[in-house]
Amino acid sequence: MGETASRELFWDGAELRLERGAGSRRLEVDSRCLEGNAVGGCFANVCALADEQARIPFDQPEVQEARRAALAWWIPLLGDALVCLSTFSVDGVHCAGAITVARHPGLFDHDPFTRLFGATMLRTDLFSAVAAPPGPLIERVAGAPWPGGRFPASG
Repeated sequence: MGETASRELFWDGAELRLERGAGSRRLEVDSRCLEGNAVGGCFANVCALADEQARIPFDQPEVQEARRAALAWWIPLLGDALVCLSTFSVDGVHCAGAITVARHPGLFDHDPFTRLFGATMLRTDLFSAVAAPPGPLIERVAGAPWPGGRFPASG
């Protein structure tokens, strides 16, 4: 399985840019989120801080739980409103948050990544549609073996 490519974004706590601005922080995002035709008029829920020290190792339980929740119920809850979702990394070890981009922001209050660094909602025209992942490669839910497709939708 190949490595997923990443692209730089810069976050100053209020605005995302493709180029560094004053007081902005470099974050790596899944490159597929910025390739192809951008979906205009979207909303982004940016769960990250502008502080360079705001980072948590990807292996920490709180990051793993947010990822599992995203796969288990967050992505299915968003359904067709989802444009893309990616964690932010700053190096090969550390998570600096995540971003969910959707066609409307009505469900952002439920974003599991807000537990990590809070959230800032903004309008954006930067992101391209990326198909949601079918499910985790190695995680289990309530003892169910994987691979097995998607996590069941909460209901």
